[in-house]
Amino acid sequence: LATQGIPVRVALRCRPLVPKEIGEGCQVCLSFVPGKPQVVIGTDKSFTYDFVFDPSTEQEEVFNTAVAPLIKGIFNGYNSTVLAYGQTGSGKTYSMGGAYSADQENEPTIGVIPRVIQLLFKEMEEKRDSEFTLRVSYLEIYNEEILDLLCSPCEKATQIHIREDPKAGIKTVGLTEKTVSVASDMVSCLEQGNNARTVAATAMNSQSSRSHAIFTPCLVPDFCGIASRFSPFSLMLTIGMLYIAFIMFRYGP
Repeated sequence: LATQGIPVRVALRCRPLVPKEIGEGCQVCLSFVPGKPQVVIGTDKSFTYDFVFDPSTEQEEVFNTAVAPLIKGIFNGYNSTVLAYGQTGSGKTYSMGGAYSADQENEPTIGVIPRVIQLLFKEMEEKRDSEFTLRVSYLEIYNEEILDLLCSPCEKATQIHIREDPKAGIKTVGLTEKTVSVASDMVSCLEQGNNARTVAATAMNSQSSRSHAIFTPCLVPDFCGIASRFSPFSLMLTIGMLYIAFIMFRYGP
């Protein structure tokens, strides 16, 4: 956490065994060290992290411990990224809330993404003395081609280019950006993009996406003197059996 002078923190989350694994006699391969963010594999291989969440850990605790402080930091000008990495079936989509839809709003099992959306708008509401414009984009990288997931089917998709600006950093030119004013607007953009994703089966997951996707909210204060921006808020899948999901927040021009 940049706000605490720590550039990178790593959290390990171990999911419970599913019924199929229990039926096959599988066992959790890790043991957890009480009171420490540490796990042991076998009898002598120990690994220490910044956070360790055992199979009994609830979604809310994961979010409040590892993610919520980053949301508050973006309003103070700090860049942040949340990255979930692991093999297909390890629980990334569940933890991140990648399959979230509006009808799940009040469920305790919702993951990081919907909780980020809720907290983001809560923080904006508490900062009524400051005016913000929030815009959202959603792109997919499939076979090295960039696809606009928020482009209406009746609209002709424009050519999308990635440019590096010396002052603004990496910019995506030609990508659709939608202005959102309430949390439900952002959720609708997320759902629209998810429905447009390129999905194909892998050997381990019949609904695994064969692409990388980046969901980006940009928060821009509507006052002079400060050019600030919060972006991107991202979900990414690698081609094949590994899935990467991450959220990034950037404060800058």
